[in-house]
Amino acid sequence: MMRRIMVALRGRETLVAIAAAAVLGVLLTLAPALDRVLLLIASVGALLSLAALGTWLVRDHHEVEWTTSAGSPARVRGSDRRVTVLARTIDGALSGDEAGRQTVRSAVRSVAESRLHQRGLPLDVSDVTAAAALGPDLTAYLNSPTAPQVNERQLASFITTLEEI
Repeated sequence: MMRRIMVALRGRETLVAIAAAAVLGVLLTLAPALDRVLLLIASVGALLSLAALGTWLVRDHHEVEWTTSAGSPARVRGSDRRVTVLARTIDGALSGDEAGRQTVRSAVRSVAESRLHQRGLPLDVSDVTAAAALGPDLTAYLNSPTAPQVNERQLASFITTLEEI
């Protein structure tokens, strides 16, 4: 009940306080026998109205905007978690770290196998459809005996291809 009243009065607090004061003033003028009782009630009502009005005026009327000192979160790439992990390990692979290159190649191969499996294709050099889906550069990268050194543009292209499969 109080919630409905508060919703109905929201934004009109000043008008309600003025109306309440006017009604009490009219009652005092029309019934002089009730002046002491009504004066007491009017005084308490006026004080409560002033307190409510003061509270309403003092409180902040803007929505709270929560911020964090960590900044905005990084954009999550694709819907496959392994693609996101791959994006984070690219820096290590680009720095020339052999273990990083192997990790990146292993992750790329795993994601490629999963994506091709979803389409019903095997990861095989002889399969023309799989090679066409992966593209010539990614197919050569995955079929090389060791993890070749690639640059950032090539890895970004591989990730984009995997996201679009």
